[in-house]
Amino acid sequence: MTSLFAHPIHAEDQPNAHAILYLHVMRASAMSFTFFSLFRFPITMLRNSYRKTPTNMAALVARTLQSSGRAFALGSAVGALATWGRMRGRGEIEWLDRSWRILENEGEKKTDWVTMGGAGAGAVVAAAAARRGVLPASVETAMLGGVGAGSSVGIPYMISTFARGRKSA
Repeated sequence: MTSLFAHPIHAEDQPNAHAILYLHVMRASAMSFTFFSLFRFPITMLRNSYRKTPTNMAALVARTLQSSGRAFALGSAVGALATWGRMRGRGEIEWLDRSWRILENEGEKKTDWVTMGGAGAGAVVAAAAARRGVLPASVETAMLGGVGAGSSVGIPYMISTFARGRKSA
């Protein structure tokens, strides 16, 4: 997010405070929703193993990507609604302060980059797989699912960063 928005010295000078806060919460919510949607894959594998039924991997990956794409869209919408609900009636100084603190936070900056990189890589890989016919899904569905699945790498990144920070403290 630091690449998209200027980060002034003082919170009172923060332009685009509303956009910064909305994008931050929408990114975090979409990342979380898609992370949990990916559990469809191991749960299906375990269920099929327990039932001793064969697994069509291409179909399972396509369904997982479809779930991931839906979770990404739903998570983004929930993030926007959550921000609206939380900040409704708040003064402009609170918007300025919160957005300034987001841009000041090194962990958030790094998580933004990891999430964007994962989303881009996920979209490219999924689109290539769909174009080659490896996945029984449209390119658009595969790309949206790839964006969601790729963006979810921000969750383990944040957890590992937090764990490393706690050990050194």
